[in-house]
Amino acid sequence: MGKFIRTAAVAGVLGATALLAVPAASATPTATGTTGQAAPECVTDSQTYEYGRGEIKVCVENGQARMTGWVEDLLPQVGWWGGRDGACVLWRVTFRTTSGTEREGSVMACPHLAGPAYKEFDFTSDVQNITGIEKMSLTTSVF
Repeated sequence: MGKFIRTAAVAGVLGATALLAVPAASATPTATGTTGQAAPECVTDSQTYEYGRGEIKVCVENGQARMTGWVEDLLPQVGWWGGRDGACVLWRVTFRTTSGTEREGSVMACPHLAGPAYKEFDFTSDVQNITGIEKMSLTTSVF
């Protein structure tokens, strides 16, 4: 009986150790391709306000960010500052960089300046040495 209890205890300890090791290994980022670099980290968001709505996806890889998504002005009145709210709709992204924080805007939906009320975008950010994303917000601008 004593041998059985010892065997069961050893098996239990080994089983618990194996289970604890699995999550740690699966949480480690894996390399992609032959370059040995980690896959990009992506953050998505969607927001709706009375003035506009939109979706954004920002992927950071190797210190640079790819920004894709769309914005829509929900108060579009074509015409020079005579529009219903007189503002354009865009995303503002605040990046953490190796030298602090830096903000960048997306493409604007701006029917007030003869642009479209709905605009899609897909571009690489001008911000360099990005280490993460601090904040993403849908906002308006008068330029």
